[in-house]
Amino acid sequence: MLLIRPVTITPGMVTASNAGAADPAYAATASYALGQRVYLEATGKTYECVQAPALGKYPPAEPLYWMAAAPSNRWSMFDGGIGASTVTEGDLLASITIPGRINAVAFFGLIGSRIRLTQRSAEGAVLSTFDRPLRADPADWYGYFFAEPEQVTDVVFTALAPSSGSRLEITVTGPAACAAVVAGNTFDLGGAQWGAATSIIDYSRKNISADGIQTFERGRFSRRLNVMLEQPRSRYPAVQRALEAVRATPCVWLGMPGSGDYSPMTIYGYYRDFSIEVTYPAWNLCSLEIESLT
Repeated sequence: MLLIRPVTITPGMVTASNAGAADPAYAATASYALGQRVYLEATGKTYECVQAPALGKYPPAEPLYWMAAAPSNRWSMFDGGIGASTVTEGDLLASITIPGRINAVAFFGLIGSRIRLTQRSAEGAVLSTFDRPLRADPADWYGYFFAEPEQVTDVVFTALAPSSGSRLEITVTGPAACAAVVAGNTFDLGGAQWGAATSIIDYSRKNISADGIQTFERGRFSRRLNVMLEQPRSRYPAVQRALEAVRATPCVWLGMPGSGDYSPMTIYGYYRDFSIEVTYPAWNLCSLEIESLT
């Protein structure tokens, strides 16, 4: 199982995007009118003015003047969450520059027919390219001939060149959407054992009227993964430290890297619980319970 520990993407790293203009940065010396939006790097959030004039009103401390708002369409795919998506009527084109080294990039909430990723060095040389269709292979012969191809929503590339200052050029053939882009470095947590279990938590609501009529209000859901990992004894301290370091931090968890048959074991979320059992002289067992973002 691989863990991708993400790097924080800031608006300054987004060097190009065809998904609209970015929200302007907040300036304490500016007087904002009703409805104007600003981005505050200190919190990583977008705010909308609800009372004017908002001069010298620091957004997090002035709820009478500012309210947290959805990120701009341009920024939604880079804000670290999956609640909002960047959407385009045609192809989605974007590029980001990562100051440090990374070797993996994950995409979640994708809509489109194909995704292409080009990694360039700081000097502009092509280091690696990835191209993948966003249509799932049919499960059987009936699906091949009669069923509509299913949308692939999550894609992970783990073979990037570990080069500092890489520029990532992203193309999603549209109409396109992307909820999250996660760039980072992989860490080996151990081999997943048979018996792993996946499930979902459904946040939909069932309403019952006075006449007993049932209606359903479709809501979001989160994935859950319970897995047992086998690790060499020498990895015990490193794995313990790695899991302690990413507590309460959304990360990418790859249960079976490179295997499309086990794609439900790829989750963008956080671990709810883990325990490492020193079971054998040469091997340890680690149990993980992971829940995705909604």
